[in-house]
Amino acid sequence: MNFEPPIAERETDELIQIVNFPDDWNPVAVEQARAELLARNISPEYNTKKVAVLKRYKQKKREFANKRKANEGYHWEDFIFSLDDVLVEMLFDWDMKKDGYLIKHRQRKYSFFILAILILTLCVYWNLVK
Repeated sequence: MNFEPPIAERETDELIQIVNFPDDWNPVAVEQARAELLARNISPEYNTKKVAVLKRYKQKKREFANKRKANEGYHWEDFIFSLDDVLVEMLFDWDMKKDGYLIKHRQRKYSFFILAILILTLCVYWNLVK
């Protein structure tokens, strides 16, 4: 598999990053980077201080993203300007809570409850009017 730029032409620090963060890269690229480091006689643990800093950075970035997702919710503008997107998301995205969207999950749950009460009220009213 060819990569641009080729794995063999990359800097040593980038190869170490590829080997130490395999989830961010194609498995073939990880193997090529590991082979290139061996060809350069460099251990993947080389410059462990830099790798530790990068791991802390990625962890903080992940925590920030999770916190942002947990605080994301629907706004009244969403129901006016992008109602179709909101409805599709509310009806078909059942993994909101598992994905970390806690406020959206709670808003969807309340919306369905209010909608059920509204439909029930309309049915009762309709039967009383007949």
